[in-house]
Amino acid sequence: MGHPKQQVDPEDFKLKEADLWLSANAHSSVADLRLKYGLSRPYFSWITRLEAQHKYAKKFPKLLQTEWVFPAGQATEQSSSERTAEYKASLVSSPYTVDLCAGMGIDSWALTNRETGRGHFANELDKGLSRLIAVNLKNSTTASGSAEDALPQLKRWLQEKDISPMEVTIYLDPDRRSGSGKSVALQDASPNIVDLQKELLNLSHTLLTKHSPMIDLAALNELNHLSEIHVVEYQGECKEVLAIQRWGHTGSPTCKLVVLKEHFIAERSSVEGVSEEIPYVTELDQFLIQPGPGLAKSNLHELLAAEEQWKKWTVGNLYTCNHIPPSSPFYKRYKVMEVAKPYKLKLPEEGGAIERIGYPEHPDVIRKKLGWKEGRENKLFAVKRGKEKLMVFAKRLE
Repeated sequence: MGHPKQQVDPEDFKLKEADLWLSANAHSSVADLRLKYGLSRPYFSWITRLEAQHKYAKKFPKLLQTEWVFPAGQATEQSSSERTAEYKASLVSSPYTVDLCAGMGIDSWALTNRETGRGHFANELDKGLSRLIAVNLKNSTTASGSAEDALPQLKRWLQEKDISPMEVTIYLDPDRRSGSGKSVALQDASPNIVDLQKELLNLSHTLLTKHSPMIDLAALNELNHLSEIHVVEYQGECKEVLAIQRWGHTGSPTCKLVVLKEHFIAERSSVEGVSEEIPYVTELDQFLIQPGPGLAKSNLHELLAAEEQWKKWTVGNLYTCNHIPPSSPFYKRYKVMEVAKPYKLKLPEEGGAIERIGYPEHPDVIRKKLGWKEGRENKLFAVKRGKEKLMVFAKRLE
């Protein structure tokens, strides 16, 4: 992860004029302020705070109500949101927690906010970020270095406090990006969790690791004592995949789909039933079902399809049926209005969304050719099945 050479200095917020300047410039353009003040202190630090307020109000609503010092660079952008961090913390019941790749510290923040928490150890490779974590998490023990280099200090912390492995959960969010910016395999991430897992499980009862939403779930089988896999969807996107390793666990892991909503959490697990064979069809029935990103990633859509007696359409990851599907946070449902050859549809004036599945033309090109404005009520699926091209006009059911 790249970080700027100059980092925010927490001392800049102790200056008596800091609050007055921040208040006076609360609605100013961050870009204009950067041009005016450049890298000069204390303005560099203050502008970073304003940038966080402008860009991340929905991502960090609680933190922005505190004196949390946000870092400059990619750490804030690439970190977990408060919502996903709090979900991870809800999976932890041990009194002591460890975060070996803390980043800007949001996951450590959630872990230390647990009522059952009695102590926390946070390590971050980047020294600038580690300094900010020490300021933001005053009651935690902090270290700076690679996860491997932090282990001797972690062991001393555990020994000095007489903490047994049964009282510890270790959290790890490895750097999963190569120099090309592409996601890498478990062994290529930093640190290499496959090599490190045995030592970490000797120090803890539970090892919780965060992985890219792009990971092949089968790759997680390289993790020992794998107990659970959580596929987390938030704000219409599959945000992360969590792996929970519990010392001594044997057998296949449970796969759990988790959809985080504003006021509730919807969950579905692989142990809720056994998938039956699903019939494939070439023609659509009255209704069309499209699994959400989390349902698709978790591969639990087949289990759900069998329960609801859906049929699998031979196009993409879509299902169809002749009865109205129940409302669900796990998928979108549509009423099929018309299926026709490309550009032969009778579309309503109110517009809609366009999605292509194997279709050669970009949705923007399709929209221009159709002269159809954007909207949410309707959807057009442009699909290609073998050499056949079709367009499906459907109405969304809320």
